[in-house]
Amino acid sequence: MPGACRLFWTLTCLFLFAIALWADDSSSSSTATAPATPPKAKTEVVEDNIHGHKIADPYRWLENSQASDTQQYVHDELAYTRSILDPLPGRAQTHQRLTQLLSIGTIGTPQLGGSFYFYTRREGTQNQPVLFVREGINGKDRTLLDVNQLAADGTVALDWWFPSEDGKYVAYGTSAGGSEESTLKVKPQAGNNCLTPSSVPASPASPGKKITPPFFTADIRKRGMCLPGKRSITSKFSITSWEPTPRRIH
Repeated sequence: MPGACRLFWTLTCLFLFAIALWADDSSSSSTATAPATPPKAKTEVVEDNIHGHKIADPYRWLENSQASDTQQYVHDELAYTRSILDPLPGRAQTHQRLTQLLSIGTIGTPQLGGSFYFYTRREGTQNQPVLFVREGINGKDRTLLDVNQLAADGTVALDWWFPSEDGKYVAYGTSAGGSEESTLKVKPQAGNNCLTPSSVPASPASPGKKITPPFFTADIRKRGMCLPGKRSITSKFSITSWEPTPRRIH
């Protein structure tokens, strides 16, 4: 019996020693490939003069996602992030559980326009919710707008939407790639064609909740009145009225 116990403890110690060597080797190899510190972003100061105040922006260059410097920085930052997060225990189980929860889907709050109910619904792994319309409480659901069909990678978002009071039209805004610069469009509830005013291709916010023909849209973006790539609210603007043909009235 003493000999058997001695053999058991010897084998146990050898097993634990082998595990320690393997863990140390794995740690050394991962440390050798992982960045030791976060990448440091270069600074290129750009100054804007806004209402007489100079505002310095040292990282404006990062706004250009197509630039090679930006892409390299994002690559290095992602590599560092992965080196910190990937070794954490329980990530696979957390990912699996979150996938289950996010696959449940969502249903938005209905909005009433005339006798029609409008609401959004996202099923399973859909990237963006789909806008549905139903006539009456017991009517049949019909797809009114599916922005998932507008981009293969699912990066076109439905930012906002409002039905007209009679339910004949829906005004909505879509934006691509997370820009949050909505393109305002108007869609007849009973048809597939969009009635799109050409004067508001990038409205930063919704036009309002009351939408009844004739429609009025304000364009505050004037060429030469704001910085390149920026929006600026000014006292000069144009108003477009259309039903559905645009007609500039001011």
